[in-house]
Order: sequence, then C-alpha cells, then structure tokens
Amino acid sequence: MAEQSYGGRSVLIFGAAGALGAGVAAAFAAAGASVTGVHKTQPAGERRLEGISYKSADVLVDEAVGELFDSAPAPWAVINTVGSFVPRRPFAELDPAELIGQLEVNLVTAALITKHALRVMQPVGEGRIVHTASRAGVVTKGAGFAYSVSKLGVLHLVSMAADDVRGTGVTVNCVVPSIIDTPVNRAAMPSANHDSWPKVPDIARTYLFLAAPESGLVNGAAIPV
Repeated sequence: MAEQSYGGRSVLIFGAAGALGAGVAAAFAAAGASVTGVHKTQPAGERRLEGISYKSADVLVDEAVGELFDSAPAPWAVINTVGSFVPRRPFAELDPAELIGQLEVNLVTAALITKHALRVMQPVGEGRIVHTASRAGVVTKGAGFAYSVSKLGVLHLVSMAADDVRGTGVTVNCVVPSIIDTPVNRAAMPSANHDSWPKVPDIARTYLFLAAPESGLVNGAAIPV
C-alpha cells in the first residue's frame, strides 16, 4: 500500500548522503515521492542519487534548520537518519567530550528537526516525522553509554512529541534498528556475521510504512527492525 501513496508528496530526508539515508531516499523516490536530501555539505559524485535534489544545512544550528524549513512549503514527511556511533568503553574511562558529542549528533539534531518540522506541519494540519533510534537505547548490554543514552533520548523525544500532536493529522514515530549492514559497520566489526545484519533496503520499508498517509493512526511508535 505504502508504495502507491507518495505521488506528488514531498519528503525531506536528513542524513541522505549516509548509507542508511541514501537507501531510505532511494526507497521514497522509487515510491513516487519528491525527495529532497539534506546533508551538512552538498554530496558529490556517486553520493548523489539520480532523481533526488539536495540541500545543505548544519542540523546542530537552530537557525540553519529553521531557514531550511522556511525555504519551501511544509513537506509531507520528514525523515531523520542523522546519527553517529561510538563503541563501548568502561565507565572509569568515560570521555565527557565523547558523551557530549553523542548527545549533540544523535539527540540535539533530532530535537531541532522535530521543532521546525512541527512548526511548519502543525498549521497545515498534516504530516509525518520519522526518527531513527537504536536497539542500544533499550537493550544496553554490550552498548556504550554515550551512544546508548543519546538514542534513549531519541525514544523519549518521540514519545513526548507524539503526545504534542495526538489527535491531529501529524504523527511522530521512529525506527529502532539493531546493527545495520553498512560498509562502516562492517569495517568496525570485520569478524561479525554480516549476513545476519538487517539490510538497508529492508529497513527502508519501515520508514515508508510510518510515513504513509494510511498510517495516520500510528503515533508514538518505536518499531524494531
């Protein structure tokens, strides 16, 4: 159903030059959406996908995110795949800068994107926001504290933002992946069983479902993949 729902609908995808974001952008474009990818800098060469337009914005800067949303009519859907991972370290070796960095790149970016997406969507009365959390936010064994707590914050953000929009035509949800099969993750864990990892095209279908017009009753959901 979702693949037939996006004709003429604009979708803004943050992190569209990353492995997950590019796969999600390709899935929405294939479903007929008008896709705009957002990255800190304009992607070049093979990182640009045919049929997708690109804009640049620093998603850690409130004014920059606001200007991005003000530069075009309110999008139907906003998909956030921005994020960063750091491995586990013992608490006795906690790096405050690493903790602050993870909170910024994983949580503060999600908060600013949500703020401005809701600012333009709520007057229109419809729209979809889909964030990316992580299994590490709910299953902490083996996860690093800095990464885990930042992704737990995203889950809490989704719950609170969903309460704000309950009963309207706007929804806020998130996808909760385990480890994703990307080149970066393979390089970080070369001895792992990569065949068992979720693939980006499979994960992208969950974003399509949550952002679909037919999914208006799904709000505040955190869907594990």
